[in-house]
Amino acid sequence: MFTNRVRQAIAATLQGLPLSTTVESFIPPKVDFIMEPMASGRFIPEDMIKSATALTATLTLQGAGPEIMLALGVKLGEEILLSVREAGTDQDGKTWFIYHTVGGKLKSMTESTISMTDKQTFALALSCRTYNRIENGIPVIDIDARTQKFMLNGVDILGDARRAVLLT
Repeated sequence: MFTNRVRQAIAATLQGLPLSTTVESFIPPKVDFIMEPMASGRFIPEDMIKSATALTATLTLQGAGPEIMLALGVKLGEEILLSVREAGTDQDGKTWFIYHTVGGKLKSMTESTISMTDKQTFALALSCRTYNRIENGIPVIDIDARTQKFMLNGVDILGDARRAVLLT
């Protein structure tokens, strides 16, 4: 049964280096569609999916600066691999986990405002070529912009189209 969840742990790995103690937050890629209205010959128009928008994700680290990112070998525009894992318990006392894997390019690095009373944070914005989300061992999202694989909620949305043009 699906119930309310409480996150108890979050860990991340960037280019194979663990960043577990510095993860402030992670914003997974937003799956969003560009819609096109179909109105010809209709009294009530209907929207049709035209395409998906480009995927972006943001990882915010506490206390990490450009020197650490450069030591990791991560530079603007360079291919990277980010893995974020989260886990906790639900209101029934059962453990849940989600694994996010993002591959793509570093889009921007942003340091927080420098202030004596605030902790320094450092945000990495990623332009995602691939995004994979596994929840409790079940593949939920698997997107690859180059191969046009687009599995959402367990359904391969573009599977028939890829097979029709011999991309599978």
